[in-house]
Amino acid sequence: MSWFQPRSALFWVYCVAVVVGPLLFLTQAAGQVWFAGAAALAALPITALTLLVIGRILFALDPFRARRHLMAPLMMGAIWGATVWTGLAMWANDHLSRAVTNLFGDRFAISWSAAITAPIDEEYIKAIGIAVVALLFRSRLTRPMHGLLLGAAVGLGAQIAEDCLYSTQTALSSPQTPVADVLLVAVLRLVTALTSHWAMSALAGVGIVMALVRTDRSWLWRFGVFALFYGLAFTMHVLFDAPRPPGPPLVSTYLPILIDLVIFALGYAWVLAGERRWFRGLIARPAARAIGSEAALAPLLTYHRRREARAALRHSAGWTRKQALAYERDLVDRVTDLDISGQSRLSGDLGPGSGGLPEGRVVRYHW
Repeated sequence: MSWFQPRSALFWVYCVAVVVGPLLFLTQAAGQVWFAGAAALAALPITALTLLVIGRILFALDPFRARRHLMAPLMMGAIWGATVWTGLAMWANDHLSRAVTNLFGDRFAISWSAAITAPIDEEYIKAIGIAVVALLFRSRLTRPMHGLLLGAAVGLGAQIAEDCLYSTQTALSSPQTPVADVLLVAVLRLVTALTSHWAMSALAGVGIVMALVRTDRSWLWRFGVFALFYGLAFTMHVLFDAPRPPGPPLVSTYLPILIDLVIFALGYAWVLAGERRWFRGLIARPAARAIGSEAALAPLLTYHRRREARAALRHSAGWTRKQALAYERDLVDRVTDLDISGQSRLSGDLGPGSGGLPEGRVVRYHW
C-alpha cells in the first residue's frame, strides 16, 4: 500500500493537517524564531544526535524487523508529530495553562500546570495522529509491535520539534551567553530523551492500533488494551513534568525518569512477548522448512541465544561480526516474509554477501 492514497478522504485530511500545523505554529512563534537568531542553531548537532540515538534504540526494540514493511506509515507519523503536534500543542498548552491558573491560582499553576496540561493535550494530539495513520495503513498494522513503532515515530517527530523550540526559547531568555545555554539545554534534553515523547507515544500507539485493528476481539478487550496503554503513556507524561520531590538533587531529578523507564519496560515486555509468540508460530509452519528446522531457527527468538549463535557461527565459519549479523538479519527477514507472502523467499545464497560461505569452511552453528 502506497503512502499516496488520493481516493481516501482521510488522506486529504492528513495532508491539510500537516500544512495547517506549521502555519499555526508560525502565527504563535514566528517572532521567537526570528529573534532567536543563529544562537538557536548551535543545538542542531545535539538535536540530530538525539534523533540518531532514539532511532538506534527503536531498531534494538524491534528484534524481528517489523519496521521493514512500515516505512511509509512511520514517516507519515513522524511528519504528523513534527508539524501538526507542534502547532496545536503550543496553542492548547497556552489555553489550558490559563484555565489551570484561573481555577487554582498562580502558585499552584507554577508547580503543576505542565504536569496537568501536557499529558492531556499533547498526548491527545499525538494519539489523533497515530489513529489517522493507523487507519490509512490498517492492512499493514496487525501486531502490538506495529503500534509501538508507529506511536514512537509520532512521538519522535514531536520530540525533535520540541527540542528545536526549546533552543529558540533558551536563546531568547539568555542574552548574555545564548550559545552556551542553548547547548546546555540541548544536552539535558538528550539525557532525558529516553523517557520523552517517543516512549510515551510508543505505549499509546500499542493501545490505539490494537483497538483499531483487532476486530477479532471483543470491544471490551480492545477498549481495555487501549485504556491500559494510553493510561501508561499518560502516567509517564505526568511523572515527566511533575514537580520533583524533595530530597537529594540526584535522586529527585532522576527518580521520575527511572519510574518512567520501569513503566515503559513493563509495556514493552508485553509487546515483545507477543512478537515472540508470533515468530514462534512462523518457524513452526511447514513453509519455514525451506529456511531451516524449527529447532535450528529457535535461537532467533531471544537476544541471548542470538549472541550465542553468532559467536558459534563466527568461530566455525571464520566470519566477521558484520557478516554474522548480516546472516542473522537475512534469516529473520526470510522467516518474517512468510507472514506476508505465505511462502518462503527461497534463495541459493544462505550467507552474507554474494559469496555465501567462505570457500572450504564447514559451518557448525545453532541456526
